[in-house]
Amino acid sequence: MGTTYLFKDKTENGQKKLRVGSRQEFIEILRRSNRQPADKRRYFIREKSLDENQPDTLVIEVDRSTYNQWNKENGARLRNVRESKKYRIISMTSLNTDNYGKANNKPPEIREEMMYEDVITEILFLELREELRKWKPWALDMLNVYLSAGFEVGAAEFADRYQISKTTAWRYVRQFEQKVRNFLKG
Repeated sequence: MGTTYLFKDKTENGQKKLRVGSRQEFIEILRRSNRQPADKRRYFIREKSLDENQPDTLVIEVDRSTYNQWNKENGARLRNVRESKKYRIISMTSLNTDNYGKANNKPPEIREEMMYEDVITEILFLELREELRKWKPWALDMLNVYLSAGFEVGAAEFADRYQISKTTAWRYVRQFEQKVRNFLKG
């Protein structure tokens, strides 16, 4: 992957065309341009080539208004990338799955050999899952971690998974437990 420098040149009829230049020429133009007032400077933007066979970085000379627009958009793009690193993306499908990763969008299968309490328990568990899904985005994941790892290990695992402090994880565990208690009380 290389860098191609494109400079504006005036043609005989007064139009401008782009020509390929060298890195040394680019550095020299920047040196001279920095001493000029803002309205006489030469402006450059950096873009990636659209050619998939030869990925290349293009440094293109543009007018001031084009540079200002590019700088505004590029600054916003860089801020968005920097800010997005602060958040963790969670799949929406993972919020609607059971402990084994299977989709949980069908009603419970009731077999004749199941006892009455088992059926009630399964229905109650599905209602709890639905209530937790509506309550907080992390609640179903907390339920899965809580059931698989237990109280103390679950909080630590939850803190690692969501990249939050252990104190915040414990607070979430307490909120989660209170929500489950309230649900079971009816």
